[in-house]
Amino acid sequence: MFKIEKPTAIDRIRFGITSLYSKIAKRVGYHQSQIVVCGYPRGGTSLLYNMLSATLQHKFTFTSFEKYYIHHIHKLGNIASKAPLDINHLEYIDQLNIHKKNITAIIVIRDIRDVVTSKHPIQSDEYFIGYDFSYWPQGNSLADWKYDAPGVLAITDKIRKLQNNPEIYVLRYEDLVKEPDVIQSDLKSRFGLPFKGLFSKYHEFKGDLAYKYEGKYKAKDESLVMEGKAVQNRAKRWHQEKYRERLVSQFEQCPELFDILIEFGYESDRTWFEQYKNNSKIDV
Repeated sequence: MFKIEKPTAIDRIRFGITSLYSKIAKRVGYHQSQIVVCGYPRGGTSLLYNMLSATLQHKFTFTSFEKYYIHHIHKLGNIASKAPLDINHLEYIDQLNIHKKNITAIIVIRDIRDVVTSKHPIQSDEYFIGYDFSYWPQGNSLADWKYDAPGVLAITDKIRKLQNNPEIYVLRYEDLVKEPDVIQSDLKSRFGLPFKGLFSKYHEFKGDLAYKYEGKYKAKDESLVMEGKAVQNRAKRWHQEKYRERLVSQFEQCPELFDILIEFGYESDRTWFEQYKNNSKIDV
């Protein structure tokens, strides 16, 4: 992941010039903002990002497919980006915010049983993330993916360190799909975001969606593409029989997953697992 390195002389000159522009802009009443969306891969970050782009396109420049904020925060203007693994870089945001932008940082969490049973539309042959690692492309071509990026445990550790930061908004996927407009109203109140349109109607603004599976990002399995579709509550997908073997394996190999479910309020204890493992119906 990203590591802060000592800036070169050229870097310092460039940052100094843009910082000067920012100070001048602020003096004349122009305030810049940065939106950062991150969290669990396959956790709902793409849905949120498209909701944001559909309703804030008039005010922000939205970067495309999986762009780290660390490569854009030094640029002038209002910029938004989404990359789940920016969770690894969020602790550096104050250091990197040379323009003193207003920051909207959102971490999306989700029931990890749905996370570890999810497949990516481009990398659809395998489950995308497990307790140990997750898949990530090894270049811009998206032809070579390796199972070597942070998994649920490492990402959860990062969330724990950041979740009590008052400047960071932790959003449950389940709340977003259940009451998208309530979440939108909360974000507006918290960060003063100038929305136009409703989260629940985001799919009606297809031309403004920042995250699309097309061109070199074309999905291998179109059935897995939810982006651009009306909001669907896909919580508790893990209840489906086809995921039983996967889920039992993950939790037996890594009992720490039980603690994460309890910590984030998805379960109160471990009793659900024996019921599930023994092929019994789980109460919804």
